[in-house]
Amino acid sequence: MLLFLPLAVLAAGQAPANTPAPTFDKQAIDKPVSAYFRETWTTRDGLPHNQVNAIAQTPDGYLWLGTWEGLVRYNGLEFHVFDRRNTPALQDNGIRAIRIAADGALVLSTSRGGVTIHRGNTWRTLTTADGLAQDEVMDAVEDRKGRLWVATESAGITRIDGGKSRQFTQGSGLPSSVMFGLLLDRDDSVWAATAEGLVHLVDDRTTLYGAAAGLPDAPVFRLLQTADGQLYVGTENGAYRRVGERFVPLSERLPADGVPSLALDASGAMWVGTVNHGLLRLTDNSVEQFSSQRGLPNNRVAALFVDREGSLWAGTNAGLLRLRDAPFSTYNTEHGLSDDYVRALAESRDGSIWIGTSRGLNRWRGGKLDGVFTSADGLPGDSILSLLETADGSLWAGTYVSGLMQLRDGRVIEHFDTRSGMPGSNQVRALAQAPDGTLWIGTSRGLVQLRDGKFRRFGVANGLPREFILSLHIAKDGTLWVGTANGAAQVIRDRIVPLDLHAMNSAQDVFDFHEDIDGTLWVATDRGLVRHRAGRNHVIGLAQGLPVDTLFQVIDDRAGGLWLTSNRGVMRIDRKEAEAVLDGRRPRLDVDHFGEADGLASSQCNGGSGPAALRDHRGNIWVATAKGAATVNPSVLHSYQRQQPSVVIEQLLADDRAVLPQPKLVLPAGTRKLEFHYAGLSFQMPRLIRYRYRLEGVDDHWVERGNQRFAQYTNLKPGQYRFIVSAAAPGLGQGWNPDNTVVQIEIPPHLWQQVWFLPLCALALLLLAFGFYRWRIGQLDRRATQLAALVDTRTQDLREQTARLLAADNEKTRLLQQLQEKSEAFERQAREDALTGLANRRSLDEQLAREFEAAARDQRPLSFALLDLDDFKRINDDYSHAAGDIALREVAMALRNELRDHGIGARWGGEEFAVVFPDTPIEQARVHCERIRRAIEALDCSGFAPGWRMTLSGGVAERTGLAHHEKLVSRADSLLYEAKRAGRNRIHG
Repeated sequence: MLLFLPLAVLAAGQAPANTPAPTFDKQAIDKPVSAYFRETWTTRDGLPHNQVNAIAQTPDGYLWLGTWEGLVRYNGLEFHVFDRRNTPALQDNGIRAIRIAADGALVLSTSRGGVTIHRGNTWRTLTTADGLAQDEVMDAVEDRKGRLWVATESAGITRIDGGKSRQFTQGSGLPSSVMFGLLLDRDDSVWAATAEGLVHLVDDRTTLYGAAAGLPDAPVFRLLQTADGQLYVGTENGAYRRVGERFVPLSERLPADGVPSLALDASGAMWVGTVNHGLLRLTDNSVEQFSSQRGLPNNRVAALFVDREGSLWAGTNAGLLRLRDAPFSTYNTEHGLSDDYVRALAESRDGSIWIGTSRGLNRWRGGKLDGVFTSADGLPGDSILSLLETADGSLWAGTYVSGLMQLRDGRVIEHFDTRSGMPGSNQVRALAQAPDGTLWIGTSRGLVQLRDGKFRRFGVANGLPREFILSLHIAKDGTLWVGTANGAAQVIRDRIVPLDLHAMNSAQDVFDFHEDIDGTLWVATDRGLVRHRAGRNHVIGLAQGLPVDTLFQVIDDRAGGLWLTSNRGVMRIDRKEAEAVLDGRRPRLDVDHFGEADGLASSQCNGGSGPAALRDHRGNIWVATAKGAATVNPSVLHSYQRQQPSVVIEQLLADDRAVLPQPKLVLPAGTRKLEFHYAGLSFQMPRLIRYRYRLEGVDDHWVERGNQRFAQYTNLKPGQYRFIVSAAAPGLGQGWNPDNTVVQIEIPPHLWQQVWFLPLCALALLLLAFGFYRWRIGQLDRRATQLAALVDTRTQDLREQTARLLAADNEKTRLLQQLQEKSEAFERQAREDALTGLANRRSLDEQLAREFEAAARDQRPLSFALLDLDDFKRINDDYSHAAGDIALREVAMALRNELRDHGIGARWGGEEFAVVFPDTPIEQARVHCERIRRAIEALDCSGFAPGWRMTLSGGVAERTGLAHHEKLVSRADSLLYEAKRAGRNRIHG
């Protein structure tokens, strides 16, 4: 009924040898399951059915899922379903179990269609006609001798060996013919889970383990074996492990519930899937529950699997879940916080962390929430913007609309606002306390000083660059640094000295200050990180390698790193590298960029109030985000190394015909068009994977396509080609994978395309002319003696003959010129799309590069549009490829008619077209595109696709603000996909 092979596979190599039970990594098990990064998928996301019975991963990296409505292959972005409709060999859609054979083949157990084996490019199904006792199969495994063991629903076990079958039933020693699963032992023996206990088959001998061996008198559902041979058993009444020849409960803390799935992760934690209690994690004899109330799709966990990237996948009755331990842990309302939107953090002297949210104040102590304080508890306002613990141990909290309050032990002891005499405004964004006890208050309407119970306000009239205060910092020399929405200032004995940062990439907003021991000031601004040292400023921004230049906080981890927060995640830079870049000794930074794939519930870190990040006394970094307070221990980052994504070729089309992808391919002579579809098999935020490719023999350099997963080439000539594709995940801190995926392709020439054909033709013509000449001269010599008397007449004849020879020579020259012109015509065809007559992608890409360079040089407008026919694949599928070709030619004609002299159109690839609009602002380009869209919508398709209504979606983008024409293409492509997601038949941009 449920799969367990992947669990046995993942367990291999996990537990130390000679250890009866797994050991645990304390760092991993200290993190609650609810703090793990998680994703869920259901039928809304492409699954054919919400119940996932089985999960496995093949050596190429694909994840395979067994559901009641077919087999599913997942590449991180798309679910591809195999069922009886598209895979005739699969005789039933209900997939109960998936096994991976030693050679990577899939062994599928179906609910009423026997066993299907997918090996290479072939599918083979075994049923009762091939010796199975029953077509209703619960599980099937292939042993090292190539024998197939099949556990049936109610007819025992069948073993198929070389076409011969043997049945194991109650008469052969099984306690029951009702089976649930199989396990192939390391010694090639077989364990069988039955309705009345556990059976071990060794050389056709059976050994029964039941109540006498310590197991409950109940069905056995699941089996798991670790690398050292430790056997775990999931039953209808709890989980057990084998000790010698007996079985003992896995933990007394586990509930007495059915256990249909088990998995062991890399930290040694045992994950237990139950029927009613959800997912349980067993660590060091402590049990943590993760149920539907905390994010599990359903409490019945039918399948568990740990993939090679370390993620835990759980198949439930209501969808698929992925859990992954990540560097960051995020604490939010799921852990009891009053709200997810965290704006300020502060550490108290007892080590607890104060967390200010938009709906109250929270205290995190001892790894859990220790108190929540809101207006219901006496706070004058819930929206906390700033926090500061002062020397006397009290906590000051600034609010959004309720002014400033002082708390002790969570109780308000003092409250100031504009009604009670506090100048400035009630929006308090920053707080700082000087060594003499003076409290500085940063508001949205000026800087306020509270000294000896008296307030004093400083504004623009006093020298502040702007009165909207974003940050405050007490320097080691006792002066106050003030960050505003228009630069910074230093307050020296109540005198304000402005610091203009506009020369630093036009920096304006100053969100934070960090001071080194030597007085160097690091300033987080909206245009990068500024170093202020000895009165001189230098900046690190986008040009120096920062992926984001609006920075909110700077935190020194005291281990050589500076942590920067932003609206697009958290970055870590090496301090020495930063100094080298700022001093001109290094051109760019290497940045570790952390986002949602790394455990942040949201990449949006908050700023403009705070502190919005801090380093606690244990060395952990805390960050305020839009979905909770996130924390990371910098000292353990090395344990979260990611694998670089590898790329697989999912589909290869030659002249629009599918070809089985292989490392070496010889295609039919005359092949002109190639299309490659590929995917990087990584499940850690697959949308962050970027691709580049090149076709050696066509491309001189890499073609970077962003996150697009296909490449197309047209008008190819005969020859040898190598298609190379590589993946990177810069958003995850991964560069280009050096292990490229390569396909070698040979396109043989036709006879007339052979290299020797044209020279041979020319040589034949020359020989023919020479032979004719020699024949003619001989004839003339033989007749010379006979025609002496007619010398004058024959001389004239010879002159005429010479003229004819010259004419023949001129004709030969003309023929050679025609051959040259045809050769030039072939060259032109390489830049045109053969089907539509439009320019092809290569031609338009070169035109776009020239127009982009000219527009950037002359500061002229330039727009670019990508236009894609909606649901075009249905024309080919429902009508024919010929109808599709006619449709493309009709679209090309409409594109020419509508563009006229307004733009340059081309076929970009497949059903995708592109237009360059020189000297055209985006508003005009959008009008042209909308006219094209209406023209396409008005096309009469009755002649080639009766009943079809053609529509088009497009994205149009302008050059302004972009550094390269490929960025313009990428922007238009993103807008195209927005148009698709918005419902198609529209133009976005």
